[in-house]
Amino acid sequence: MKSGNSHSKELVFEKTEKLLLSYGVKGWNMNDLAKECNMSKRTLYKIIGNKEDLLYEISLNSISKNINNLKKYLESNSPFPLLLQNLSDQIINSFDKITLSNIIALRIEYPRIKEMGKSKENSEKDFFIDFFQKGKDENCISDNVEASTIHKIVHALIEYHIYNCDNKTEFKNEMKEVLNAYFNGILR
Repeated sequence: MKSGNSHSKELVFEKTEKLLLSYGVKGWNMNDLAKECNMSKRTLYKIIGNKEDLLYEISLNSISKNINNLKKYLESNSPFPLLLQNLSDQIINSFDKITLSNIIALRIEYPRIKEMGKSKENSEKDFFIDFFQKGKDENCISDNVEASTIHKIVHALIEYHIYNCDNKTEFKNEMKEVLNAYFNGILR
């Protein structure tokens, strides 16, 4: 098996996600992953580096994909009220089961992943603010709230629910209720 081979890397990512769902961040090691992938540890390390590098790349791919999907949605040509009405679903769907069940442990165990997440969040901040500013410019959002404040509140609601919901179903239900109420409250 050639190291760096995209098929091998995909296999490693797939098996890592399976282990993350089953055992969390700390419940498995590279020996377990090598066994799952039917390869030697040496080959595994050549393909992905160490566990932190692997989890970093998986997290980066997931966050980037989710941000790109949200960005495409926010930049679509649909009327602003319709976009805002469905934004809660877009946000909720950007969090997969693996992310929700492991995000806290990843942030604690791997500060580099936490910093990368913050960096990506900062990069998404501008297009969210632009989206909410578009709503203000179109007179769809109340005048008494700034676009940057809306973003801060949405971000705070997401962080709160990440830390306080026990599973994806609870996260989905509570986030949908809270975001819909908030978005309806800022609409004119």
